[in-house]
Order: sequence, then C-alpha cells, then structure tokens
Amino acid sequence: MNHRSSPTGKVATGEPLLALTVDIEPDWGISGSRAVCQMLPRLLELLDRYQASATFFVVSDMLSECAELLHRLDQRHEVGSHGCTHRKLDGLPEAEVTRELTESRARLERELGVEVSGVRAPFLRVPPGWLRLVAQAGYRYDSSRGSVYPSPKNVPSWRWAPLTDGPVVEAPPTTLRTGLIPFSLTYLRVTSPFGRALVPGGDAVFYLHPHELADRSLAGVLRPPLRWILKRNAGERAWTIVQRLLESRRGGVVSCRGLLQRRGLLS
Repeated sequence: MNHRSSPTGKVATGEPLLALTVDIEPDWGISGSRAVCQMLPRLLELLDRYQASATFFVVSDMLSECAELLHRLDQRHEVGSHGCTHRKLDGLPEAEVTRELTESRARLERELGVEVSGVRAPFLRVPPGWLRLVAQAGYRYDSSRGSVYPSPKNVPSWRWAPLTDGPVVEAPPTTLRTGLIPFSLTYLRVTSPFGRALVPGGDAVFYLHPHELADRSLAGVLRPPLRWILKRNAGERAWTIVQRLLESRRGGVVSCRGLLQRRGLLS
C-alpha cells in the first residue's frame, strides 16, 4: 500500500492531542455484552469529569443490546464503525467485507442519528484493497493500520502523522515509546507500573475495550496466555490507569475525528 502525506504536505503544529478510542465489541471471556453494558456509563462519567472526547468504534450488531446506552453519547463524542459482526475481515470474500462496511455504517447512522466518518477493522486485520473498499463505502478516515500485538507493523509514536491514500485519511493507533508495543490499555495494564514512563508525549491514538475495565472474576474460561493478559491489572487498576492518562493529557483528549479536524485534514 502506498501512502502520501497530508494534502497540505504537513500536519499543523500545536498542543499535542490524544485521540481516545473505545472499541465497542462482544466481551472477551465475559458473557455476551455484560462488560459493555456495565462499564460504559461509568466511562462516560469519567470522560465528562475531564471534559474529554472519544471515538466509539461500534460493532453494529451490538445495537441490539446497547442502543439505549449508546444514545447517551453527546455531541462531544463520535461514533465510528467496527463492522457488523466483529469477524476478521482479512479472511472474507470482498463482497462480505463490503457488506460489513456499508451495512454497519448505515445501521449506526440510522439507529443512532449520527454521522459515521471513520472505521476500524476488527483485530486491525484488513484484506487487500482495504482503503479502496473503505472509500467506496463512504468513510472519510480509517484507524486500522498496525497490529494488536507488538510488531514492526505498528506506527511508532515519534513518527506518527495522519496519512492520505486517495480520499481516505489514515489515523492509525500509535505505539508506546518502544516503537513496537501498541499504545492501548491492554499493554499499559500488562506493563504497569512501568508503562507510565512509556506513554508518548506528542499526537497519539490510544484504544481500550470496556471488558478490560470489568472485574475479571466475571471472566469465563480462557486459554493462557490470553487469560493472564486479560486479567492482569484489570478492573479498578485499569480504571486508575485510564484516569491517570486523562489527567496527564487534561484539555487535550479528543475524538479521532476531532484530532484530524484540528490538524486540518477533515472539515
């Protein structure tokens, strides 16, 4: 995939911004959507306390259980697509990928009354021609490039900048200062308390999942090492990690769309 820089040739400078993103998807190791339903109200209250904005990348099938909660998102927040079913898109025929993109966006806009500009592929797994399909489905930006695991595929925080490929702007998740480890609540939990020193200081895109904030005594049977990763520093310790992050970036926590607008890449 070839990438070009922003339309202006550079990204506007200014106060470093943190795009906070939340993947609303079926719970891992917890029955159904219990963690989403239980954790989302508290998360919204925490964001309100710090006047922080966020992008919620929503699996549209979750609307069957969580529509009432998602209607609580005010205009400060953004809704993006996380597909219809949370399937790994890189293993699907192109027609199925197109359906996941178009139907999820249409349903979110119809049932929540919002404009859906952005998309994130489940597990950051994308098929060939991904950005072409994203553009054809009417999205304006994508936040899928990289890996959920430590990998050279991830975009180092010190080299991060939104990129354009045709009509679609890319705003991929960033890494911790190591340059390989994703800047996500998962890895802040796993590396805690040392991970605090690895948090990037410039523009960055961070992501979390509501099930990480739940008490892991609710967890079902998971195989190691996934069981260990999901349970380590989850629950109240995870809430503390998120709160400290919001405190350290007070006044500069925005949605993904907000970051791109502030940098002159989206209207």
